[in-house]
Amino acid sequence: MLILFLTTISFSQQQDFIFGQLVDATQNEPVPFASISIKDRTLGVISNIDGTFKIPIAYKTLGEVIEISCMGFETKEILMIEFLEGQANIVTLTPSSFELSEAVVSAKVKKISAKDIVRYAINNIPQNYSLDQFGLVGYYRDYQIENGNYTNMNEALIRMFDTGFAAKDNFDNEYQLITYKKNLEFKIDSFTKQPYDYESQNKIIPNAKMENLGGNELITLNIHDAIRNNKIKTYSFIDDMSIDFIENHRFVLKGKTNYKNEAVYEIECFYRNKDYYSEGKIFIGTTDFAILKLDYALFKRKKPGEFDTAINAEERYSDGFNETKRELIYHIITEYSKGEKNKMFLNYISFYNKVLVQRPAEFKSKFVLDLDLKRFIIRLNRVPINVDEIKNKDFKITYKEKLLPIKRIRFFEDERIFRITPHYLKKETGPILEYLFSENDRLEVSDLTYEYGNIRDSLGNKLDEKKYEYLHQYREFFTQETFPNLSVSVSKDSLMLKDAPLDSKLQPICSKCNSSYYWMNTPLKTKMN
Repeated sequence: MLILFLTTISFSQQQDFIFGQLVDATQNEPVPFASISIKDRTLGVISNIDGTFKIPIAYKTLGEVIEISCMGFETKEILMIEFLEGQANIVTLTPSSFELSEAVVSAKVKKISAKDIVRYAINNIPQNYSLDQFGLVGYYRDYQIENGNYTNMNEALIRMFDTGFAAKDNFDNEYQLITYKKNLEFKIDSFTKQPYDYESQNKIIPNAKMENLGGNELITLNIHDAIRNNKIKTYSFIDDMSIDFIENHRFVLKGKTNYKNEAVYEIECFYRNKDYYSEGKIFIGTTDFAILKLDYALFKRKKPGEFDTAINAEERYSDGFNETKRELIYHIITEYSKGEKNKMFLNYISFYNKVLVQRPAEFKSKFVLDLDLKRFIIRLNRVPINVDEIKNKDFKITYKEKLLPIKRIRFFEDERIFRITPHYLKKETGPILEYLFSENDRLEVSDLTYEYGNIRDSLGNKLDEKKYEYLHQYREFFTQETFPNLSVSVSKDSLMLKDAPLDSKLQPICSKCNSSYYWMNTPLKTKMN
């Protein structure tokens, strides 16, 4: 069923595309990560997290049929001519499942448990996935969510060269950037783009750690494909899938569901310890035991007060789009589908993790020593709102943990400075002050520390106070076309630099690659929900 969805969103700037949204027919909720493909072609796209998608109008003139498939829903076919141009089209999908009793009976007949099914599926990876080299072309994006809005949106069309599942991992994959753009229609936040920094805590994944020294988020995404990298450690607590996944988790067979009109085992997996717990689902074909999908989320057991001082503390229990009752650390979804010779190829992978940033203070100071006047000088970028209430006790200056007494403070509004006169007559600290205000090369600045009391600006910002803020990082790759025998027979100069960010000026863009055949499924600036 195809329905016109009335919306105020303007599509005038993207007239080369038809826009749509997938909706669950029973729950009236968006259907994310569904395959929207051109029938009888290995060409298509995946719906966004809000169920939206876009298809080039060029396919409408060819009279193509669109096939829409998603785990747990009936596959649907729609003629391109049925889609309305210049409008947002709603496509409803009908859930499809099998009774649990049927699945349980089937499992008992085979005399295998849920854990046995998973073990057999992992052992069957060499039979179900291509051991030979292959290629994929897909749409890649990484972005952040701040206050429910997309920011730092990087998009690319990428050709991926994989040596095949005979290799234990995909670390040796090569890539070509067909096109790349930094989408300036979305907000750019240069501070949150910085690499993870666990030393100064300016940007971290709370309760977890991830190294990305080169800053290439595509590489970070691909090494978190636990199915492709089933012989090495990928992420906690799946680790080495061929060894640890089975031993670490408890498995429950929920029943059978449907994918592209074929029956699929739906198995839940759980992990628990005193600090973390995970919940996931793994979908396995009932005939060939191929792993079609792995959906895995890790949570932190709440400790009261931990990072609750963040300016958007409620985002601690959110993925940027949806509120949650639990503290989600990361969520990784990987899906494969059958291609040539019934081998499984990557359909899409989505990797989310929570991020905590420590933004620089908005009300800032600079502490200096005035050797001529033998005073401490504190320069401010703004005038304090409560100057008359500021006393000596609001300043704490120490040298090698020795508190230096303050005799007098004065504030000069035109220069926005505090001039602090220390007390030289104290026997214990007098020699220290003489030493500090003399010219010498032995003074260690790190030995001199200073703290301020309740000194605030007119906006309520405390002097030199850095503020924590939650945001949400996403990386996603959606296959648009599969090449079962694609090899790396290209110039090395055209290959992507894996140790540099995609927006690096050193990254080569493939000038000979045909980009007109593929498209970027850019999310709408205003989500359709």
